[in-house]
Amino acid sequence: MSDEKFLSISDLKLHFPTDYGDVRALDSVSFGIDRGEIFGLVGESASGKSVTSLTVIGLTTGVIDSGSVRFEGEELLDASEERMRELRGNEISMIFQEPMTALNPLYTVEKQIHEVMSLHGKLPPEGSTSVERLYRGMRSTFSRFISRFTGGFDHFKASLSGNDILALAFAVLMVVLIKASIIFSSFLIAFLVFSWVLSSMNTLDEKHVEVIVDRLNDVKIPNPSAVAKMYPHELSGGMRQRVMIAMMMACEPRLLIADEPTTALDVTIQAQIVELMKELRDDKGTAILLITHDIGLVAEMCDRVGVMYAGRVVEQASVEDIFANPRHAYTKGLMDSSPRLDSVPKSELSTIPGQVAAPSDYVPGCRFCQRMGRSGKTLSVKPEIKEISPGHWVENCPLCVTDHEPPREVVN
Repeated sequence: MSDEKFLSISDLKLHFPTDYGDVRALDSVSFGIDRGEIFGLVGESASGKSVTSLTVIGLTTGVIDSGSVRFEGEELLDASEERMRELRGNEISMIFQEPMTALNPLYTVEKQIHEVMSLHGKLPPEGSTSVERLYRGMRSTFSRFISRFTGGFDHFKASLSGNDILALAFAVLMVVLIKASIIFSSFLIAFLVFSWVLSSMNTLDEKHVEVIVDRLNDVKIPNPSAVAKMYPHELSGGMRQRVMIAMMMACEPRLLIADEPTTALDVTIQAQIVELMKELRDDKGTAILLITHDIGLVAEMCDRVGVMYAGRVVEQASVEDIFANPRHAYTKGLMDSSPRLDSVPKSELSTIPGQVAAPSDYVPGCRFCQRMGRSGKTLSVKPEIKEISPGHWVENCPLCVTDHEPPREVVN
């Protein structure tokens, strides 16, 4: 479809094995992203957007049947897990849908950002101080003591046989347990006190904390020094999303995958997050793959867009072209079902007729025709992907694609 891209996905097919048969989640997905470009992948829920993004970073649980995912010319589907760990974070990062579930509630913001940066070699690992080495040594000694004590007890129990020595064995065991319990209790109390003291200490180096605060400041977090000491539950939804962006950008990746980054945020915070991501693209040259169902967000943020339906990309073009002249019936349905500033007050929003078929029931032909209740050859023959104008590609079903439509006025 195009020359080699910064990220190139070609003819990607993937399924999930189930007890009821294979579920085809992706079917011949193809698109590419240039350096510094924001590419939007839009569609209804369960269209395959998130599965596509997870496949790029090697985290999908599905079975890849065929296809190619190339990043700067390197085939990612053939890469080892070790190589993918090198790429994740350093070269490719992902912002997941729900920051509250992606962030660890037990650790502060600075701890979590430090962990990401240390794993990718941007900061020295935590635990290099003498106090922490002592802590690990005590923990190891405690573990060995427990193991030996329980092992000795199991051996003693196995050696008992016959009722004649049971009472004697029980008496000896009680004496041993009483003496051992005194030692064990003293050791346990000392260990717990030491652990509590250590956990209350700030074990991060001050220079490392400064680097982390700088990363939070890059994403426009107010009072970043205080936020760094907070836990995720102490932050608002917008702040948690900013922390996630800071964490993913901490290693300065060249490709950022943002999966529904504005979900559950109010419109003011949404606007701030959108502006922040555009600034990251402009300042760092980061390419962004935006996963969303919000057609308005695509219009505001993206350079090009791909429309997904039922595991396929049915149309892709520049944002200006696809909004001015959508050619596939599904794309038009998405446009018409979104509120517009020039719509008649109190008028009802349009809806897309029919229901999306279950993935296990997908037809080999046009899946939008399946939704519309059509029959015949269109359901059995897969439509080809055709370039109908320069840079404008569409799944060319004769019943779903118009040859020409007067350009629409784009209203932001």
